[in-house]
Amino acid sequence: MNSEFPFIVVDPKAVCDVCHYARHKKLPYKTSLKKAVSPYELLHFDIWGPLSIHFVHGHFYFLTVVDDFSRFTWVILLKSKAEVRDHVQNFIKLIEKQYSARVKVVRMDNGLEFAMPQFYASKGIMHHTTYVESPQQNGRVERKHQHVLNVGRALLFQSKLPKQFWSYAIFHATYIINRVPSNLLENKSPYFLLHKHTPNLHDLKVFGYLCNASTL
Repeated sequence: MNSEFPFIVVDPKAVCDVCHYARHKKLPYKTSLKKAVSPYELLHFDIWGPLSIHFVHGHFYFLTVVDDFSRFTWVILLKSKAEVRDHVQNFIKLIEKQYSARVKVVRMDNGLEFAMPQFYASKGIMHHTTYVESPQQNGRVERKHQHVLNVGRALLFQSKLPKQFWSYAIFHATYIINRVPSNLLENKSPYFLLHKHTPNLHDLKVFGYLCNASTL
């Protein structure tokens, strides 16, 4: 610029801080090496939605729960976010009663629907939340969302069912994912790690397969 326009003064010692800000990139998140050592010790929660296509029964959201130890996944359908608190409390009580286990830590984003300090305190549960606009800190359930949605979308495409049946595809996808061995789990399935025995794959059915009801 100085050679073309001599009136432009160049200061070789000047530092342009604006250029550094303009080129600044977010530092990558390191892969977490911490993992729960027993089932139900750490649970990840997150909500997906609202979906543009509602389910035939009026659901627009679904709540995803991932066990950190086994990566076993549960999906709960929601018509609104107002239902989240009841479902979270009922799910934790279910684990305590049916599996004789204690949830020690729950990890989720800063959604107000998860704000239940009195309930967590009464159960002695530590409530971990992510920083603002940092979904990477709850990356395990975020990646599980993507996994479930990808498999569910493939099931809908293959079955050629209308999009209104998306929740059935999500349930079926979750059922399959929980029973498929993973390299991340040393070629074991989430079902095996959680229940200590191999799943029965003989009851698997093709999603969207033609069936007839003989009894209403």
